[in-house]
Amino acid sequence: SLLNDSSFGEVILIERKSSPKVNDNLSKKKVGAPKVTTVNITDLNDIASYDNLKSADACFVAIGVGHVNEVTLQYWHSVEVDLIRSITQFCDKIQVRTLTLLSAVDVEYESAAPFSEEEIHAENQKPLGWMKALNLYYRVKGLEEKAVVAAAKHIQHIRLFQPSTIVTKENRYGWVDRIIFPIHNVFDSYIPTIYHSVDVKLLGMAMVADAEDILQSSSIEKDKADIAKLTYSDFLRIAGDAFMEQYQPKSDEL
Repeated sequence: SLLNDSSFGEVILIERKSSPKVNDNLSKKKVGAPKVTTVNITDLNDIASYDNLKSADACFVAIGVGHVNEVTLQYWHSVEVDLIRSITQFCDKIQVRTLTLLSAVDVEYESAAPFSEEEIHAENQKPLGWMKALNLYYRVKGLEEKAVVAAAKHIQHIRLFQPSTIVTKENRYGWVDRIIFPIHNVFDSYIPTIYHSVDVKLLGMAMVADAEDILQSSSIEKDKADIAKLTYSDFLRIAGDAFMEQYQPKSDEL
């Protein structure tokens, strides 16, 4: 969505290493799409030292640990709390107007209790495994959101996107996706809307369109940042029509 959105003049893609999937998407850019500049920073904690970008309008943060069950709490925390804090500080430094964070449904940063050094290192002997990772998930994600809110000292708009299950074409998490995706197909119509699964394309379109709306509105300086949590109903409100028009087959194509 972002790579083909003509509303943006240039997209700066900062990543730890080159990704074949990203390169494939870049090769499919449409005519009139924004210029894309890719920057590889091996250790994103060093992002503050990147001086070639002095200002930007919007920042999208979607970094995270893919298989949290296979890592230690210390590593997980270093990526999804410490690293995301560093990225937010960089976005604050270059004076973006709006920052969008990909978070998760039901996360409450207001009540997230920080881990003590003892807790982090006590879990550092071996990978967490599924049960322990699930038990700690909302606490880590809450601390992630809290780190963003605290570090965004001059950013006027903080958008916390909180999807439930993100549906993709490929099974990113193996048997977990093979079980969860069909369950959502059956029960999405009956469960509370906040827990409705979301197509990854709809989610991306909503994140981009939301930032566009903010940037196109008149800027009013406020004493405190506008912090918003957005869930499935917001995704539909923001980008549902555009998603249906672009990706869902028309009746005469069925």
